[in-house]
Amino acid sequence: MISVFWRSFIYRQMATVFCIFILAAAYPSQMAAATNRGVHFEDEMILDGNQLTLHGIGLLKWKYVVKVYLVGLYKPAGVTVNQVLEDVPKRLEYYFFVDMKASDFQDTGFQLMAQNVGEEKARSLIGELEIFNSFYRDVKAGQRYVFSYVPGKGLEMELDGEVLGKLAGAEFAAAYMSIWLGPNPVSRGLQEGLFDPATRIE
Repeated sequence: MISVFWRSFIYRQMATVFCIFILAAAYPSQMAAATNRGVHFEDEMILDGNQLTLHGIGLLKWKYVVKVYLVGLYKPAGVTVNQVLEDVPKRLEYYFFVDMKASDFQDTGFQLMAQNVGEEKARSLIGELEIFNSFYRDVKAGQRYVFSYVPGKGLEMELDGEVLGKLAGAEFAAAYMSIWLGPNPVSRGLQEGLFDPATRIE
């Protein structure tokens, strides 16, 4: 026969497991990474000592049909989406569904930047853009690019965790990230996803 002590111990263990199950069901976003279209993004991350939270995830489609990439927007909890292009830490993480050439990014950067900040300002930043464009590499489906900005340190590009380069300057970082976060983004649907927390689980 099981002693009173062991019966009590087993009941306590079962109660603990039950409570963990209830908490996981009630707070899924706190217990696991966010998932959009089967792709996982971390809920939170630390960027140069700054805690950033995943706000939303946007999808870029080619001709409204072909999935090109998902983008996750990370920002400090106290920063609104209207403030995200200000001089605050932020991160854009891209998951690719298709292969892309470095030239696919390099050839479109100026035009997409100009439609958000104006052609005159874009031309004033063309030197910085050429340097940043030189960081790009060809990307395969399943790989991830990351753009991370830290005030006073600049905009950094990574591919699957490998740092490809960093460029100082808040003005260029804001102009370049306006391609996705500005008033005339590369895709309105993508931006709506970035700015909507409901897209964290889809």
